[in-house]
Parts: sequence; structure tokens; C-alpha cells
Amino acid sequence: MITLRRALRHAVLASLFAAAATAAAPAAGASAATGCDRVAAPGGSNSAAGTEAAPYATAQKLVDSVAPGQVGCLRGGRYSENVRVNHGGTSDSNRVIIRSFPGERAAIHGRLYVPDESNFATFEQLDLNGHDSPMCGTVSDYCQQPSPTVNGDDVIFQDDDVTNDHSGICFALGNQAYGAAQRVIIRRNRIHDCGRIPSSNHDHGIYLSDANDVQILDNVIYDNADRGIQLYPAADRTVVRGNIIDGNGEGVIFSGEGGDTSDDNVVENNVITNAKIRFNVESWYPNGSGSGNVARNNCLYGGKQGNVGTQDGFKATSNLVVDPQYTDRGAKDFRLKPGSPCAAVLAGAQLPAAPLDTSGQPDTQTNAPATATTGNGSTPTTQPSGKPGNVVLQSASVKPSKRRGRSRVRVAGHISGGGARKIKVQMRRGGSWKTIGIVRNVGNTFRIVLNTRVRGLTAADRPTVRVVVPGAVASNPVRARSAR
Repeated sequence: MITLRRALRHAVLASLFAAAATAAAPAAGASAATGCDRVAAPGGSNSAAGTEAAPYATAQKLVDSVAPGQVGCLRGGRYSENVRVNHGGTSDSNRVIIRSFPGERAAIHGRLYVPDESNFATFEQLDLNGHDSPMCGTVSDYCQQPSPTVNGDDVIFQDDDVTNDHSGICFALGNQAYGAAQRVIIRRNRIHDCGRIPSSNHDHGIYLSDANDVQILDNVIYDNADRGIQLYPAADRTVVRGNIIDGNGEGVIFSGEGGDTSDDNVVENNVITNAKIRFNVESWYPNGSGSGNVARNNCLYGGKQGNVGTQDGFKATSNLVVDPQYTDRGAKDFRLKPGSPCAAVLAGAQLPAAPLDTSGQPDTQTNAPATATTGNGSTPTTQPSGKPGNVVLQSASVKPSKRRGRSRVRVAGHISGGGARKIKVQMRRGGSWKTIGIVRNVGNTFRIVLNTRVRGLTAADRPTVRVVVPGAVASNPVRARSAR
């Protein structure tokens, strides 16, 4: 019972990699329906109790009030403020978690700063816009502080939308003066429109400076002024895998300066396309080359100066050069069309490849596990399918129909591993969970519509919904939106 309760409250999608963090258990005061220990909402009060009924007003108050092992939820809306994370968690299983309230989407407009002493923090299902971050220089110098800035260790950003509307650097990980960032995970985010236009050669989507053992997984990184990902000057043992990186000034760069070089970084199984200024993959080592850097098994296409620059300090091998066939690149819908030659390269990735839907939730594409071939005679790489693992329910909505006595229920979310042969959609009614529908052969990402009969349900009701994989685990419960 205890294990099930923890999974219901805080199921977080399991990563394909062992280093991915697990969710923390809520404190005893957490809401059973939402899993939120503390809540903030536009129009709340910082002198309130921080509950769903009496929320705080600001994101900063929420972050300050959440203890290790607790979850803080931001109700949907805009929070125009700079947020400093003054404390983190104590371990991977005892994190501070900040996320949007279930079924809603919150936006922080300002700088998000995680200092060196704040570790084991997770930020998920948020819109983060650093356009209004403070300036750090004169107007002529134009230096705007990056957001998110991360100097803490073991920090996770997942299922977020990150931008600054072309005003500066977005993610900045590590700094020699303020602290190296270690074991940071950035996964399933859309990171876009970062950096001044025209290009200044300094503003990137993700900038790793002094950072070690970072994982950049399953993101869509696009339309950033300069590099999509910059590894400079001392970024070591980074894993960049399963991403779509499109339309940046350059795609990925391995780099260093002076006695500092970025070493032992792996860029593999990504689709890297349409660099606007130079190459999709390149390097810059003016004072001694890096070592152990590889770019392999990627799908490359359309770099302005080419797909791979001079291989100084890195080795490019077994990369496929071909049009990936995006669904609608102009609309920023980076889902791959059926039969895309790059599908095998992304096998198993869970990408927020389409723009946010009308509910404010990301629509993801999971590429079916397959045998990835590079098309150049190299040895295929097999991607294992795995078993059903943790389940995350991202959104739910209910629309009752008086005329037919039935209701339309929509649910969307993820299942880690290889999907599930069967899932049950359940609604909490009369103090217990009732199965209202069964769906078979569900992949890693699901969007399900059920037309079902639920007695006594009215248009004013917002029932709690969950998804169960028999023999595996139940999802987090979500209070359903009232659909129109």
C-alpha cells in the first residue's frame, strides 16, 4: 500500500539511463488528489498557508517554502519575477520539486537561478521565459543574465518550455567563479528562440561552461541565435542523445580555451539540421585540442557550411546525411513523417516534438524501438524495447453529455520502457477507483479519448483520473479539466 501511494503521488517518467532521478515522496500534508505539498497561484497571498485553498502569491515564496521531499505546484498563469532557489533537496530520493499544478501550465517570466549550494532540485512542466532577466552590464555592452542559470548539482529540468524571446543565453550550466554544475539532467524540453538577433556569437540554447556528467536527452532545441549546445571551455563527460537540434546558428560545438578543454563528450543518436551560420557539428580549440569527444550515429542535414566541420578535438563517425522529413518545420512541428530515414536514429526517444496543444501540455513523439542503421555499412545499433515502467499522466479532461448520459474523457501522458499491452483509465468515485475504460497496445506516449458512462457526473464536476498499467504501476492522479 505504501509503495502504491508513493507511486500515485509522485510517479515520474523513468529515464532510459540509470542516472535519471526518481521522484520524492510527499509530506503527510500533501493533497491526495494533486500530490502538491505547497501551492502558489496568481492572486494568492504570501501570508496565506500555501495550500490549494489558500495559495501563496509568488513563485519565490513557493520555492522558499518547499522542504526536501516535498512538491510545490504553481497554478496556471504568469509569474513575473526573478526566482532564486535558496535551498535544494538532500538526495536523489529527497528532492525539492517545483512544477505546474496538475492539468495546468504555469509560466515564470524572469530569471531562474540555482546557486552552487542548492542541489537535488527538479523543475518540470513549466514555461520559463528569461526575457525579463536582470542586466549584468551597460546597455552598450548588453549583457543579460542567462536563465535558467545552474551552478548547483543533481538538478533536473524536464517537460519545460524554455526561451527568452531572443534576448540572451538560455541555459547556462556551471561557472568557474560561481561553481561547477555536476550531473544536471535536461530532458524532454523545448528550448528555442534564445540569443540576440543578429547573431553575436555568444548566445546559445544550452551553454555548458564548467560542467561535468551532464545529460541532455530527448529535447527539441531550435532557432537559437548561436549554438544549440555549446561545450566550452571545460564541459566533460556530457551525453547528448535523442535530441532534435534544428535551425540554430550552429548545432553542437566541442570547444576549449587556454588550458581548459571539453573532453570525453558523446553526441549520438540525434537529428541535427539546418545550421544557419556554419556547421551542424563543429569544434574550436585555439590552444590545444580536446580528447575523447565523439559525434556518432546522428542524422545530419542542411548545415550552411556543411554538416561536420574540421575534426579537431573530436571524431565524427557513422553519421547519416539525409533529410529527416519533419512534419511541418515552419510550424515548429518536428515530428518525423512516417518512413523518415532518421526514425531509427531516434529510436526510443521521447520528444516534445510538436508545439503545445490547446491545453498547454506538450505533445510528444515516441519513435518505436528499432534497429538503427547508419546507411554507410557500419554495424547496426540495437535499441532495446524494455518493459512497462513508471507512468506519468500529464493532462485529463471530462465533458459530460446530458443527452446521451455519457461522458467524453481525454487523457494524455507517458509510459517508460516499451509501452504497455493494456492500460486501464480509472476515475475516483465514491471514495474508490473505478475503471471507466480499457485501451490495448499503447506506446510510450498516449493520447486517449473515451466515450463512457459515468453515473451522476455533471458539467461542474472535476473528477480525479489516473491510468493503471496492470502488473506495473499506477500513474499520478490528475484532477480533470472541464472540457468544452
